[in-house]
Amino acid sequence: MNALSRRTWLKSSFYALAAAGALVDGRAAAQVGPARRLVLVLVQGGWDTTYAIDPKPGIGGVDGPDGAVQQFHGLDVLTHAARPSVGNFFDAWGDRCAIVRGVSVASVAHPDCTRRILTGVLDDTAPDVAAIAAARLAPDLPAPYLILGRTAFSGPYGALSARTGSANQIVTLLDPKVTFPAMGAPLLPLVPTDAEEALIRAHVELRAERELAAAAGSRRVQDFLDSLPRGDMLRELAEVGDLELTRTFDTQIKLAVDALSRGLCHSVQLESGDWDTHTGNDAQGPKHEALFKSLAALMQSLSAAKLLDDTVVVVASEMGRTPRLNAAQGKDHWPVTSALVLGAGVAGGRVVGATTDALDAAPVEFTTGAVDPNGRPIAYADLAAGLLQHVGVDPSEFIPTGAPLDALSA
Repeated sequence: MNALSRRTWLKSSFYALAAAGALVDGRAAAQVGPARRLVLVLVQGGWDTTYAIDPKPGIGGVDGPDGAVQQFHGLDVLTHAARPSVGNFFDAWGDRCAIVRGVSVASVAHPDCTRRILTGVLDDTAPDVAAIAAARLAPDLPAPYLILGRTAFSGPYGALSARTGSANQIVTLLDPKVTFPAMGAPLLPLVPTDAEEALIRAHVELRAERELAAAAGSRRVQDFLDSLPRGDMLRELAEVGDLELTRTFDTQIKLAVDALSRGLCHSVQLESGDWDTHTGNDAQGPKHEALFKSLAALMQSLSAAKLLDDTVVVVASEMGRTPRLNAAQGKDHWPVTSALVLGAGVAGGRVVGATTDALDAAPVEFTTGAVDPNGRPIAYADLAAGLLQHVGVDPSEFIPTGAPLDALSA
């Protein structure tokens, strides 16, 4: 954070407070869009946006990478021969992609920034936008919110979320045949008969009902009861054992598209590696190349599965990186980031927001997304509210202080 001036810090904090309700602009919320699926891709650790989606070539105060700015369907993107997948991605999908630049997160701490960019609020118990969309739009699916990466926030919707777990517990819970007895344990039947399972289920349900009555409506007991029919639906889905645990982004993509295609879930969370380059910031180049190659595969798979017309993909990092390199030739944390929004209903070929030559968030007009000296910068609450509105959820209940970005929608 060596290049973060006190002036910049105060400015970004002021803008975030403005979005969080300290200042009210009285803007009326636009009409909520149709219900859409949501794929949330977290670029965890903080990406250097100057490598692709916010190019700053030749700017004296920014240590940017080599490359040339090219136009793709109206989007200005930095390209380089060492990162061909960046240009290939925008050439193929730029007409369905909006770039959101200059999102203020008003922090440089990973946990705080991650919660803010994903939930849009300061509350540590709040759900992220993917959890909200799943809960409001498809709560009866087997696993409304499927979490394949490490970082997601279910909040009060934990009973609607499914994580693969550190040892693929979701598969072993659903199919006892794949479990094994402990070493030295007697060889007992691992799987109950249908009659035994029915008795066990009846006992569990009656016990839960008694606990619910005794606790005068305990939320946790009710969550458990609600989860039982979803477990039944999961078992009925073919090849649930294919949900193999992996942290590989490409495999997460395959699982996500498969789960959406089979009606397993409404929202999916994915995660792309570790981007925290405090030393050797040039590692951002190969990371961008790999990310955009994988994103192209994601979009192609969604298209082949005929899911693109009602699926939105959001690619976001919790923070950006400082304009200048540090002594270790790395870049430190920066409280301004950018994001990509692609897919159904998105205003493709549009840049929403901007950053200055010092990588500060620039003031914009929210309806058009254009720079406007009379506007204000985009804050994390605005981005989250805009995403909810775009996928069919009224954001006012969850992010009352955010002003939805109308410019995201076509």
